[in-house]
Formats: sequence, structure tokens, C-alpha cells
Amino acid sequence: MSSGGRSRTADAAPAATATWSTSPDTGVLAPAPISSRTRSIWLSQLVLGATVLAVVILLMFIQPMRLAGWAFTSGILLLVAITAATMIAPWARLSSAAVLIVPFADLFAVGLLNLDGDLRFAFLWTFPIVWIALYYGARTLAVALGAVGLFLLVVASVTPGPDSTIRVVLVIIVLSFIGITLHVGSRRTRAFKRLLRQQARRLRSTLDRSTAQERRIAEMIDGIDLGIVRLAPDGELLALNAAYRRLYGLGEQESPAAATVIEHVVVDGPEVPAHERPFARAARGEAFDPETFWLLDAEGTWRAVTASASPLASRTEGEASMLLVVRDVTALLHAERARDQVVAMASHEIRNPLTVILGRAELALERDLDAGSRDDFAVIEASAERMLTMLEQTLRDSRSSFTAPRGTDEIDLRTVLEASLAGVQANARSRNITLLTELPASLPVRGDAFRLRQVFDNLLTNAVKYTPRQGTVSVRAAADGDRVRVDVADSGIGIPDDEIDRVFEPYFRSSAAGRTAPGTGLGLGIARDIVEAHGGGLTLTSELGAGTTARVTVPRARVA
Repeated sequence: MSSGGRSRTADAAPAATATWSTSPDTGVLAPAPISSRTRSIWLSQLVLGATVLAVVILLMFIQPMRLAGWAFTSGILLLVAITAATMIAPWARLSSAAVLIVPFADLFAVGLLNLDGDLRFAFLWTFPIVWIALYYGARTLAVALGAVGLFLLVVASVTPGPDSTIRVVLVIIVLSFIGITLHVGSRRTRAFKRLLRQQARRLRSTLDRSTAQERRIAEMIDGIDLGIVRLAPDGELLALNAAYRRLYGLGEQESPAAATVIEHVVVDGPEVPAHERPFARAARGEAFDPETFWLLDAEGTWRAVTASASPLASRTEGEASMLLVVRDVTALLHAERARDQVVAMASHEIRNPLTVILGRAELALERDLDAGSRDDFAVIEASAERMLTMLEQTLRDSRSSFTAPRGTDEIDLRTVLEASLAGVQANARSRNITLLTELPASLPVRGDAFRLRQVFDNLLTNAVKYTPRQGTVSVRAAADGDRVRVDVADSGIGIPDDEIDRVFEPYFRSSAAGRTAPGTGLGLGIARDIVEAHGGGLTLTSELGAGTTARVTVPRARVA
């Protein structure tokens, strides 16, 4: 509203009240929609018209002679005419000044109703005063109140007296109070609306920026190779990127909890129990360092992944969340294994000629040689022995990342053995192989349960794999002084005597094993390195065609 008297309704969206338009769907003429400006004008005038109509009906029963006065009748007829004109006028095409004619005409018509001087119907001035106060400026309101005051002065002069004066003063005071109060309130309301609109625009702009930023972050997360899952403290899924869906074969609407791709401890090994899988642990709020698992995807390809979970820093408790990160390390492991293979092959190929050199040097030293020749052959022998030692050390170091314990704790080895047995039970049952166990109530040792599980998974998998149908695999364990002994025996194909000392060499497979089942020749060497890293030992005894026994010994934990 401006102080110059411009109508607020003049700025409303124009729409003719008496125009017609053709419907685009039916082609039939239909009334055009009524604008908010037109509805506001109608409502303001109809409220006054309805009130006057109620007063007239009431007077017909109470004071019918009142309707006989020319001034009162003229006022009623004028109000009816104004109302009728208001309903048919094309307000969408008229200016605010034209709209202002209506409330001022109402002021004059109500003045006619009160021309007799008793001011019984002075309350009807409230309607046009309220209209002007709400929709027009202060100067227009002052002119309207001045017009009412001028009319009241005329009435007071026609009917002088203290009662008439009091009525005139009260009417002008009440109308002024109502008008000024509504005008000030209307200005404050409009200012508050403008402020709200500004705040809404700012909030909308902030929301748009936030949405765009979230979209960019989501695109960035989907573009990286790491599988990322964000979880609320109660386990609710908050975010999941495309890399994780690809790793676990999930559709757009599938939950990670329903994934069909399951983590395995090792290749062809047992599945990780549901409650120990990375997603389940992260959903419980458990943080853990990177751990390696194997996934068998829908195409039958084994993929190695590392999974870790950590809490995300947050300023409030409501923003707390867990971040699960899964990384495909298949290529890295393949590269490491290729490196080990190159090292093993190079070591093997170099070791053979070195062995020949060392053997020839030893034979030469047994002969009767002059002092100079003996010294030369002694140097050759020492150098060959040192090179062999260096080759063995290189081969050992190349496998250290697969065998080093991640930490030592006091664990029950019986639990580890039972978990490994459960992992091979299905394969044994499918081949009608009997699993026999003889385990004490507890086997306390200090070690890394994960790495020791890797050892027994390998030994039991080999025992079942190389045992014919209807065979037997037994696991017996016992405490022996300060050590714990575990024997894994099978009734399988056995290992030739001349090859049993070589089965721990990387990529070496006995002739009998090569004819029976596929393999890499790495498992036993890695298993022995793990056991030795725990301060124990792994030995094999075998009889070709009768079976093999693997004995594992590890230090026993101190019993309090």
C-alpha cells in the first residue's frame, strides 16, 4: 500500500468478470476465471449489502414506519444500486481510482441512512472504512474519515444538543480507531509478508544450492571405484554408490542386506556368517580396519575385496553415521601373486645351477688340490651358499604380506577348528566323506584367529579335495606341555616320498595331486609361513595311496 492512495487490489492479476473464453479441449464458450481482485471487491461490497438487507428485514417487523422516510429509503436504494454495479463492473480493466468510488459511495449511502440525526446506523460506516483502511493509503483513509466527520458535523448542526454531540464524537472516535488500527495492522502484515517472501526466496535459493551440491557429491561418489555405503546409527541405509552395487550385483532398489553375492573367507572356502559380514557389522555401528574377503560374482568369477568401517565425524548426534568402504583388490592380489610367481620361478631356475656349482665345488674340495686351487673353490662354495640363502630370503619376503599375523590375542583354537569344519562339511557330505573330530573342551592359544583359520581352512579343504568318496578325514587336537598340537589326517591319495619335502615350495604340486584336482601350489607354503609366524610349526607325513597327516603345533596360552 502506498501513502498516495493506490489500491492494493489494482496490482492483482487481471481477469475480466464478465468475459468468456473458448475451452481448448471442448471448443465451448465458458466463463473466464475470476481474479482475486474481483473476488475481493465483491466480498467487501456484499458483506455491507447483506448487513443492510438484514437491517431492512428487521425494520419491516419492528419499525415499518422507518422505511417511509425519504432519506432512509434513498440510502437503501443507493446501496442496492452500488452493490449491483459492483457485481457487473469489469474490475479487471478499471484502475484503482475507479475502485475507490465504491467505498466512498457507500459512505454517502450510509450517511443518508443516518440523516435523521439519531445515528442508529452509524455502525454501517465501519464497512467502507475497513475496506479503505485495508486496501488504501493513509491519505485516502484520512479523506474518508474527514468525509464522515463533515457529515456528522452537519447532523449535529441540524439536531443540536448534548446527546447529539456526544454521539457524533463517539462515532468519529470509534471509526478513527478502527480505521487507524486496521491500517497500521495491514501495513505490518504486508511488511511481514514481504519479509516472508524474501526469506522464502533465500531459502529456495539455499535449497537449490544444497540440492545441486548433493547432486554433484553423489555424481562424484558414483564416479569412484570404491564401494561406499553410509548408514545411520540405527542401521538405516542413507547412501549407496554405484561401485558397491556393481560389486555385490545389486539393482537400483535392492538393499545390501539382500545381496546374493556373499563374502567368503578364501577362494572356494566357507561363506562368512551373516552377522560377521561387513555390511551387518557396519549396520551395528562396529568400526573395523580393512579386512580381505572373496566374492563369487554372478559370472562365477572370484574377486578379492577389502572392507573397512569407520564413524563419520558429526557436529550433532542426529548427524552421526557409519561409512563402509569396500575396495576391489583383485588386480592387486593378482599382481602380487604374479610377482611371487616370477620370484619363485627365478629362484628355482637360479637355484638349480647354483646347486650344481655348489656340489661341484664341494667335490673339488674333497680332492687333493694345491693351496691356491683350494682357496678358489672355497670362495666359490661360500659365494654359492650365500646366493642360495639370499634366494630363500627373497622368496620368503615375497609372501610375507599373505602370512603375517594381524595381531595376537588369547583365543580358543577349538572355536577356530569348529568354524573350519563347518565350512567343509557340505563338501564332505556331497562326497560321502566322514568327518571325525576329537577335540578337548578348550584349546587356549595366543594368535591371530583369522590367520589360523586360514591355515585350517587350507588343510581341511585339501584333505577333503584329495580324499576319494567314502573316505575319512579326522581332526584331533590336544595340549602337549606348553604347546597345542592339531593333527589333520585323511585317507586320500597321499604324496610320494620323493615329493613330500617339496610341497611347501610355491607353485609346486605333486604328481598325484595334479592328476586328481586343480590347484595353485601356494596353499601349503602360505599355511606353513603363517604357523611359523606364530612361533609354531607345520609338518607332513604321508603314504602314497593311504593318506596324509598334517601336524600343526602352536604355543599354548598361559593358564592362570
